[in-house]
This record gives sequence, structure tokens and C-alpha cells, in this order.
Amino acid sequence: MTSILNRDLRAISKGLSGDHLEDWPAIPCPTCTRGVLLPDPDSFVSEESATSRALVNHEAWEPEWIQGGFHGVLTCRKETCDRVRVIGEMSVDYSSRHGEQYEIYWTPTLFLPALPLLENRELCPPEVGVRVDAAAKILWLDPSAAANRIRAAVEALMDDRGVIRRQLNSKGKVVRLDLDRRIAIFKKALSQHADAADLLLAVKWIGNVGSHEDVLRVPDVLEGVEFLDRALSEIYGTSPDDVKKRAAEVTARRGRPQAFSVEVPF
Repeated sequence: MTSILNRDLRAISKGLSGDHLEDWPAIPCPTCTRGVLLPDPDSFVSEESATSRALVNHEAWEPEWIQGGFHGVLTCRKETCDRVRVIGEMSVDYSSRHGEQYEIYWTPTLFLPALPLLENRELCPPEVGVRVDAAAKILWLDPSAAANRIRAAVEALMDDRGVIRRQLNSKGKVVRLDLDRRIAIFKKALSQHADAADLLLAVKWIGNVGSHEDVLRVPDVLEGVEFLDRALSEIYGTSPDDVKKRAAEVTARRGRPQAFSVEVPF
């Protein structure tokens, strides 16, 4: 099931209303990671570009031709959190709202500081986290490049799990293993994480497309992020078997803490 964080990021990728800031989707706070950022209405500026204004006298001109940029400030409900700057593109299109023909739409291309991507960020080994954070910084501006960094996070995850990068081939020459092979080795060596390995392989393919083609959109990358998030949970999180074992131990103690020595009278 898609995490709340991933769902919110997907909603942001659909664009923000420049006329109805109160209807924005939840924007996660990068400082506390649990709060929601709210737009400061007085801080937002939307400006039509000079090239767009030059077209207004064209005989076929329509409001949908209007283009430009916007910028503003977002604040968390928690006062100690950092303010977030957002910058992006502005356009005008037909409105889906009753009684409104046109509406201004804002498409974010940069959040500063970057929005969080992973629900399980605290489970990330340091080198994995660094690469995910690098992807977060450029996701909205260059999704393909962000996908490549998410792929690099999978490489770092393989490093963390001790999967070799090189081996001798049949001719006795040291060769570098591609990520497909490393994931296969990981899957075979740690069969309990076979499902996670399959998720990581899908992330790798999305990253490959990002490396060689400029066709990925933000939702495509967020799908890979979702797979990585789930894999991190399965590999580094508490397993269902661990939870069952702990539950059995609590039942055996009848709910008493392990260090508690007084008998419970029932």
C-alpha cells in the first residue's frame, strides 16, 4: 500500500492551484518530517514571462497561452521548523471548478530545503541516505536525474549488505558486476529478503531509464521511491516474525516487564 508521504508527493506533482491555496495537498515538512507545510499567501508572487506577454496581441491568443513562473514561502505548523522556499512554473488552463472558466496552475520545480522522500528514512544506512537526499533535491526539476540517484542508492544498499562489486571471470580477469548481478547475489544469499530484492530490481530499471532517456516524470520516480522505501522496511525494519516472537514473550510474562519481579495476582 502506498505510504501517506508518497501519496502526498504524487498529489503535489499534479500541480498546485495559484487561485486556491487553501485547496493544496499536504506538503511534508523536511525539518520535522511529520508536520504539514502551509503556504504563506502574502509571500507568493506569480509573474507572466515577457515572451508570454508578447503573444497577447496575436489574433488566435487564448488565456491558455499564458506562461511564467512563481515563488513563495511555506511554513510548518511547528514554529521551530525551517521555512521552505518553493519555485516553479506558472500556466493558465481551464478550471474544473463550478463558475470559474480559467485557473492559474503552479508546477513546482524546486523546494528549498528539499522535501522528504522516504517514510523509512531513519532505516537508511548513511550512504543510501546520502543518495536519496541527492535525488530529493532535483526530483521536481529533473526527474530522470533523480531516478539515477535512486538507482545509486540501491548500489549503496548492496554495499551495505556486503554484496561484492567485482569477481573473477572464467578467464581469471577481475570484472565489475552490474547491479542486476549484485541484486541476484543478494537474493540468493539472503532468501528471506527475496521480495525486497525484486523491489530493488524494479528500482534499478527505473534508474536505467533515467540514465539513458529523458522520459520520466515525477510520478515515475516516486514509484521507484515507493519500492525502495518498502525494501528498506523489509530489510532493516522489524520483521513479522520478530513481532510475533515479542508478542509471545509478553504473553508468557502475562504483560509484566522483563525486569519486574512481583507476581501479578491473576
